[in-house]
Amino acid sequence: YELFKMQPNESIKNLYNRLLDITNALLGLGKVFGKDELIKKLLGCLNDEWEPKVTAIEESKDLKVMEIEELRSKMDLPTCFECNKPRHIKVDCPQLKKKKLFKKNALKAWHLSDDDSSDDEVTEVANLCFMASSDNEESDNEVDDSYTFGELQFAFDELLIEFKKKCSQYSSLKKNMASIENEKDLLV
Repeated sequence: YELFKMQPNESIKNLYNRLLDITNALLGLGKVFGKDELIKKLLGCLNDEWEPKVTAIEESKDLKVMEIEELRSKMDLPTCFECNKPRHIKVDCPQLKKKKLFKKNALKAWHLSDDDSSDDEVTEVANLCFMASSDNEESDNEVDDSYTFGELQFAFDELLIEFKKKCSQYSSLKKNMASIENEKDLLV
């Protein structure tokens, strides 16, 4: 009990369980510990990396009235909701950063491949659908415009008319291209 220390890379849960095993064994031998003594022992045996957390706990509450379970819950590390690993939160998740980097690289590659194509080539039409994703937090550069249903309906109708025009242009260009290809085949 007197030489009890935190092992390198040991979790708080394992440290707590080891301390309870030792104190329960000593309790069987007749040695009784007060809860404030156990709390001080648990806080005192932590590594140097836990020093800021220990200081914050000692300053925030009187250790004599604190329960050991309350201390254990305060000592738990944050868990990431993205990868379910301890010691970081979702914003700092390395897997999330890799995903963002992959998306950026994919967009760069797509952009570069567009630049490499020559003007002599036939332009292909790609039907794409983009979707925006955001966190629940509001950003500073976010525009907060609220439109009425009528304004939105009017904008939608205008977009629908423009879309139908573009579809008809696309159809006529496609027919024109097919006829030109037929002429080319006849000439060859």
